[in-house]
Amino acid sequence: MYFMTRTRIILLFLFLLQSLVIQAAEPTQGYKSLFIGHSFFVPMARGMTVHAHRAGFKEHQQLVFFEGGDRGTPGYFWENSRHSGNIQKALRSGEIELFGMTWTGVGRGKGTFEHFKLWVDYAITYNPKTTFCLAMPWGRFPARYKIDHFTQEMEKATNDFYRIIDRLRDTYPENEFFCINYGRGALELKKLHHAKKLTAVDGQTKSRDKGTSGIFTDALGHPDKILIELGQLIWLGTIYNVDLGKYDYEHGFDIDLKAIAKKIIEEDNYGRHWDDKK
Repeated sequence: MYFMTRTRIILLFLFLLQSLVIQAAEPTQGYKSLFIGHSFFVPMARGMTVHAHRAGFKEHQQLVFFEGGDRGTPGYFWENSRHSGNIQKALRSGEIELFGMTWTGVGRGKGTFEHFKLWVDYAITYNPKTTFCLAMPWGRFPARYKIDHFTQEMEKATNDFYRIIDRLRDTYPENEFFCINYGRGALELKKLHHAKKLTAVDGQTKSRDKGTSGIFTDALGHPDKILIELGQLIWLGTIYNVDLGKYDYEHGFDIDLKAIAKKIIEEDNYGRHWDDKK
């Protein structure tokens, strides 16, 4: 009798241990993902298949839908976009596990809590376990700003974005909502440029006529290659908890973009905190 009881206890312990391991390892092979956004968002999203597979998440799959500028906000995609029917079709499959969206700032576009809520309600109707990532971009016309002013504006916009995430978390406590704060990458590169420590590119804004490189490709603030590379690393590290210091990838710039990305992820209180995951 003692042997039978002891055996049952051991088996129960092993079962519980296995359950804990499964939870801690989630996601194990990669998300079936859906990303909708604008030109400050889509270059990062489009790189996730290659990065996720390279990092070992071989089952990562994704659909990416693009609309320019303010039209890349959730409300526009819901109400007016030529893509809304295809996005809804993807969600109706019930297979989307990760749904990523963005905005263009307070008072612009259609990126209020109510606009995000339209898509959240639709997504969880077909997959109640959907995880949502809200990606925080940088602001428009970044090269016009002095670094202190740009920093203040980014902090204000980010805090406003966090308030939307807080409302979504309160409204949908059974779902995970997290921020990908890749817009901070533009701020960090701009800081280095103003401190004359960014030698990996020629300046803030590239010149096609002169053949120079920059953080941004134009005055509006579209990302040049260095910012896309940094943004994709932030996305990868945030979504999949990849140790970027050990990630086998060469981005081609004479600057430690992995360290910058890692710092941004660690300092974002609204990112994914894997130690605290249920």
